[in-house]
Amino acid sequence: MLMLTAPRLLQPHVEATSPPKPPTTGTPKGNSTPGTTRPATTCKQTNQPLTAINANNGSDFTISANPSFWFYVPYSQDEVKTAEFLLLDGQEHNTLYHGAVKLAAKPGLIKISLPANSPHSLQPNQNYRWYLLLKCQASHSDEPDAVVDGWIQRKIVDSDRVHNLTLDKSQSLNFYTKNNIWYDAVNHLAELHFQYPDDAAIQAAWNNLLQLLGKQWVAQETFIGSTTVTSDGN
Repeated sequence: MLMLTAPRLLQPHVEATSPPKPPTTGTPKGNSTPGTTRPATTCKQTNQPLTAINANNGSDFTISANPSFWFYVPYSQDEVKTAEFLLLDGQEHNTLYHGAVKLAAKPGLIKISLPANSPHSLQPNQNYRWYLLLKCQASHSDEPDAVVDGWIQRKIVDSDRVHNLTLDKSQSLNFYTKNNIWYDAVNHLAELHFQYPDDAAIQAAWNNLLQLLGKQWVAQETFIGSTTVTSDGN
């Protein structure tokens, strides 16, 4: 739960440079924007592509068993036939989640969360593969037109640390960024950014994080909705 009054959030003590080199125990890289799919021919032309708000640097971690994912979607609900989110195990043998994503009447940022208390919660130190797939209205193919994909791995943090992170919002951001906990850093700051739009420290921290991730342009985008993916795979 977010606080009812704006916390005094300090800007993260990180430099706006390339993300750190991934460790050997990290995650593979994915595609934060569409690669070999066909958005240019079947989807409306946009200034910015479908984009995952993550580091995609081989060190995309979370400390949450049921994390959230943020995306910029450049299309409205009228321009997309279907939008789907999938989460698979690291070998891509089993689909843990496969659910429809509800878009809004305008482009913007969306949040996709995994449900709490699920039998498919992320296990520690295991890689998982996720996909966001869009099929645009002009498409006549069975294949998606725009796809972004990535990896996520859950790290274990001791209970005292988790308690302190809950109490101290500025400490949590510094901890996330220093330890490559990028999914939680994005979710943490995005929620504060949209809840407290007049807090200068929060807005500066959001801008700095996006600059660190190489996605500065996202700072001007609005939040258009959230989805909890509850459709489990087989």
